[in-house]
Amino acid sequence: MAGKGKGRRSYLNDFHRDVSGQYVYTGAIYRYDGAVPRRRYLARVGILTGLMAVGAVIPGCVDVPAMHNTFYVLLPYIGEVIGAALTLWAAIRLILHRSELRGYVYHGTVESLPARFWVTLGCAAAGAVGNVVFLLLHGFCGEIALSVLPLVCKGVVIPAALLLRRCLGAGRWVSDQEEPGLTRQ
Repeated sequence: MAGKGKGRRSYLNDFHRDVSGQYVYTGAIYRYDGAVPRRRYLARVGILTGLMAVGAVIPGCVDVPAMHNTFYVLLPYIGEVIGAALTLWAAIRLILHRSELRGYVYHGTVESLPARFWVTLGCAAAGAVGNVVFLLLHGFCGEIALSVLPLVCKGVVIPAALLLRRCLGAGRWVSDQEEPGLTRQ
């Protein structure tokens, strides 16, 4: 493989041909080594990211008065949905992989999850402030339930993101390069 630089495809440097001509992965392998069992850890991550995604998407699926051409509500909402989608994607990749993660999968899932849920959390908080400002300026616009719905959804997204932070902090991943006793399959 040419080029040992860093970039989008630098993980390809960890694949080498063996004697038979097959590509073999020679990079780092990570294993879950947390206090909570792996299945429970992954279930918590999946449930919390699912709650974040559902809570982020629901206000866009109904006719919320604050979402009608109000940039200070729409821009944080777009950021929240993108952040939730990226968090959900990383969580799904983590859940669907085997008990051992290759280095590039680890970096794309476990290491990227905190930044992704912080984006979601920040945009949800900004969206909650925007919705409150809208309610103060324009009232409920005759739609009390639809006007309060985004705040209820933010009340799901923000705690789910904070609980996800706590859950991820309880998980521990060990590389075979850190612990020489681990074997690869």
